[in-house]
This record gives sequence, C-alpha cells and structure tokens, in this order.
Amino acid sequence: MVLSVQSKILMTVLSVVLMFSLFILFYYPARQESILLENYNSEIEHYANSVALGVKIALTEENFEGVEMSLNYVRDDNRLQFVSIIQSDSVWNENNTDFEIKKEVFMTFPDSITVDPYLASTEDFIIKTSPFSTPAMNGEVLLSFSTTEIAVGRRQIRIASGLASLSVFAIGLLIGYWLARRISVPVLELRDAANRVGEGDFTQSVQNKSKDEIGELGVAFNKMVKDLNTAQIVITKRTDELTEEKKKSDDLLLNILPIETARELKYTGTSKAKYHESVTVLFTDFKDFTAISKTMSATELVSELHHCFSMFDHIIRKYNIEKIKTIGDAYMCVAGLHTENEEHHFDAIEAAIEINQCMMEYRREKEEKGEIGFELRLGIHSGPVVAGIVGVDKFAYDIWGSTVNLASRMERNSEPNKINISHSLYQVVKTKYECTSRGKKVVRGLEKIEMHFVHGPKKSLQS
Repeated sequence: MVLSVQSKILMTVLSVVLMFSLFILFYYPARQESILLENYNSEIEHYANSVALGVKIALTEENFEGVEMSLNYVRDDNRLQFVSIIQSDSVWNENNTDFEIKKEVFMTFPDSITVDPYLASTEDFIIKTSPFSTPAMNGEVLLSFSTTEIAVGRRQIRIASGLASLSVFAIGLLIGYWLARRISVPVLELRDAANRVGEGDFTQSVQNKSKDEIGELGVAFNKMVKDLNTAQIVITKRTDELTEEKKKSDDLLLNILPIETARELKYTGTSKAKYHESVTVLFTDFKDFTAISKTMSATELVSELHHCFSMFDHIIRKYNIEKIKTIGDAYMCVAGLHTENEEHHFDAIEAAIEINQCMMEYRREKEEKGEIGFELRLGIHSGPVVAGIVGVDKFAYDIWGSTVNLASRMERNSEPNKINISHSLYQVVKTKYECTSRGKKVVRGLEKIEMHFVHGPKKSLQS
C-alpha cells in the first residue's frame, strides 16, 4: 500500500508526538523522582553533618547545653522521626581475638523513642549518620526522616507527567491532522530551525506566512528561541559575575595567606605546618610610639599606621618577601619562606634599607609641615622556622622558632633609623654591605649576643 504525503506527514508527526509523550510519561517522572530523592538525601545529610559539627564543638568544650542546642537544629522539622547521638567504643569480640565497634545510644530526641544504633533505611524512613570525634567521646549523629513527603512528591510528579503526556499527545494529534492537509514545507523549515537551535544558534526564526496552527507554532517557536537567547545572556552574565566573585574570594584568601597555603587550604580544607631550614625574619617598630600616639586622634593614628605599613607592603613585595602580621606598631615579615631562594638574606637587607630610607624621608616631610614623624627601628636574623595556620575562627598564618625570637631581640636592641642584624647574618652579608660591629649586647632572656649595624651596600659594589 502506497501512503500519501499527507498520511506520511500525519504518521510522522504522530510518531514523534507519541515518543515525546512516552518520554514525559516514563523517563521524565523517573528523572524527577531521582532528583527529588537526591535532594531529600542531601538535605538530611546536611542536617546530620551540621548537628555532628555542633555536637563535636559542644563536647570538645564540655558544653552539654550546646549538645542540646545542636539537636534543636532539626527538632522543629515535621519530617523528623528522631535524632540520636550514638556513642562508639572499641571492645573485644566474644572470642577476645580482635576489637569490634560497639554502638550505644547516648541521647535521643524525642526521648520516648527507643532507637537501634544499627538501624538502616527502609521504604518508610531514611537513615543518615555523620561521625564525630572528640576527646570526651567518639560516635555519630543518627537521623531518621519520614519518606511521606517523597511519596507525595512522587504521586504529584506521576499525575502531572500523565496529564502533560496526554496533553502533548492530543495537541500533537491535532497539529498532525492539520499538517497532513497542508504543505510540509513550513514544518521542514521549523524542523531545520529547531535543529540549529539545538546546536546552540539562538538567532533562528521562522517566517509566519499563515494565521493557522502552523503560524502559531512558528510564533511560539520564535518566542521560545528569543526567551532562550535572553536566558543564555542572563546565564552568561551571572556566570561572569560568579567568576568575578570567586576571583575576589580567592584574592581575599591570598591577601590573608601565602599562595601555597591558600591553595592547600582551598583544595583540602586543611594546611599542615611546614619546617623551613633557612629564612630571614625582619622586624620593625617605631620609637616612642606610645607617647607619640597619645598626641593623635584614633583616626589619625590608624591613618598614619596604614600609610607606613602600606609603604612597607609595597617594598617587600618587590623582594618576594612574605608579610606575616602587624602587632600594634610592630611589623613582621620573612624572606625565603615559599620559594627556593638562596638570596633571601640579601633580599631582607635590601628591603630593610629601602624601608628605612623611605621612613626617614617621610619623617622629614612631616617635620617640614610641623608634624611629628615616627623613627623606625629594624632588626634582622636568619635561621630555621616552623610556619603554619593557627586557630579555627579567624585563623592566622604565623611562624615560630628561636629565629623569630632572636630577630625580635635584634629589633628591640636596635636604634632609631638603624638596621640591627645578628652576627651569624653578618657573616653572610658582610662582603656586600657596609657594617659596623656593636660588640656583644645583653639581651633579655639570652646570653650576650654580638650585633652589627648595616649601613648600605659597599661603595665598591655600588660603582
């Protein structure tokens, strides 16, 4: 039997519509149910992790009221069947041949429910656990949520999918009937345009030469493509904004932490302390800072410190020196911390000379205006340090070791507008810099230590 063109068009349209209807009727509900279940599981897992974190913090601080407050995070959720804190201990097995994990219920809400610590998920409820470990207790938080909401959601998805499938099939049948009576060219044009849209070309449109359903379909198609194009623009703009915000966040992290530490913290969530065999630590502070600060308002004082420390920041950046912190009027930085740099001794000396010169120039400018300027003392020492992050809230990057203490002593025993270095550092840099021996000085908490003033590069090297 030879089919007419109209019959072929009708059968083709009905076949496509039938396939799409089946897609809506079967695949779409299954996919939506899977997403619904994933979201539900993710939400419960988030609850479990949040409660476990709160319990861990509370138990670490021995704050049992805090444990109750952690449970309050989920108590008001009407889907919650119970939440329990399970205590885990290692005990000998019955044959006393090996250890096994024994779980016991430590606390449950509501407390009228008897909970099996080994309970698993069923069709009626979903079980989620999140482990925690504290000095006081090791265990896990166990949550049970009802699946009633999921069952209701599934029914709604299936009903909506069935109605949508029937609607699509009915509309397709109607469109196919009319298309079968008309020339197929507009359909082919629409098909071609839709294929190009599927390839990502959202500039497509079809000519609306008729006022019937085909024309309306063309109008709807053009509107859909226009909306998709608008949505693509919005998505692209939002993506750019998110990228920019991510860059700001990364830049802020890099402004707080060294790049290697920031990268490690970003990708692993932790940062291990590192031992550095040889670095150079530079300290500065202002002479008579307390007395001078009393002559300034709080705003003036902060502005003055900001100006000086910003100047220091710009200088040390040129020499790949890492700023560690400021404490009051003290400024601390270290050279050779994150790069293989055997010249870190000289980088620190060069930075100190430039900082000292800039501060003396700035002081002269202040005095010419009749204002009081700060006089700077600088101290430097080289040696091994341990570097890492301390704290949980508002954590800070810092360095520790006798090298840091001795560098601080060099600064405290320096003089205004002078760079005071240790004897061991002097032995490294003496061939390049003019230095004056100060002999051995008494240092609080230590024996007498030989010190030297650095004045600048040797004239022979300058020429």
